[in-house]
Amino acid sequence: MAKVLADRAVLIARDPDRAEGLRARLKALGANVRVCPVTATLPGDADELDAVIAGLSTFDWVVIASVNAVNALHGAAQRMSTRLADAATNWAAIGPATASSLEAIGAKVALVPTDHSATGLVADLTKTAAPGQRALLPQGDLAAPTLAEGLLAAGFQVTAMTAYRTVPSPLDTRVVRDWAAGAIDVAVIAAPSAVKQISTQLDVHVPVVIVAIGHSTAQAAREAGFQSVVVADDSTDEALAAAVCKAAADKVMQ
Repeated sequence: MAKVLADRAVLIARDPDRAEGLRARLKALGANVRVCPVTATLPGDADELDAVIAGLSTFDWVVIASVNAVNALHGAAQRMSTRLADAATNWAAIGPATASSLEAIGAKVALVPTDHSATGLVADLTKTAAPGQRALLPQGDLAAPTLAEGLLAAGFQVTAMTAYRTVPSPLDTRVVRDWAAGAIDVAVIAAPSAVKQISTQLDVHVPVVIVAIGHSTAQAAREAGFQSVVVADDSTDEALAAAVCKAAADKVMQ
C-alpha cells in the first residue's frame, strides 16, 4: 500500500472507539495519527429516557441521527431490562455507522437514506411512510432543528426529546502544543459542537486543513474562521480516509 500520507500528522477529534477504524486506515497510509476527543457525551434525563423506552411501540418510526442517540437509548433499555429490538416500531438511521450500531444490538433497520443527511433522511422517509405517522426523534441537546422541522413539514407527528448531552472535553496539552507549532496538517471533525470546541481551544489561523463530516460541520468550520475545509463524501471510514488524502494534497498546494 502506497504511503501517501507519509510524514503527515492528522488529528481525529473523536472518541477513540469511534475513531479506531479511521485511525487504522490512516496509519496504513503512513500518517502520524493523534486521536483526541474535544467533547464528551452524557445521557439525558433518566426519567424522560425511561418513559421513551416504555413507549417505543406507540411510535410508527424511531428516527436516529447519531450513534450517541443509539447508545443513550440502549443504556436506558438495559437499565429497564428490556431490548430496543423488541419494540414494535420501525427504525430509521441517518447513515451506515448509525445503522450498524442499531444492528449490533439487534434492532432491524428499516431505512437508511441514499443521502446520509437530515434532508436526505426526511426525503426518503417521506417516500416510505404514510402521512401523519408518529415519529420519535431522540437527539442531542445541541442538535440542529433541520431534521425535526423537516419531519414536521412532511406531515409527521414528531416527538423530539433530548437523549444525550454534549459537554466540552479539554484537549491533550501535547496536541495544543503541536497545533500551535504547525505540526498538525489535517484535523477530522465530526460535528458542529466539535468545531466549537476546536475553535475555542486552538488557533483557527494556524494553517490546518479541516476534514468535515457533513455540510453542517463544514459550514460551522468556515464560520469559525478555518480557511481550508474539505467535506467528506460520506461518514464511512473509507470516505473519510479519501478526504484526508485530498486535504493533505491541498495542504501541499497552500
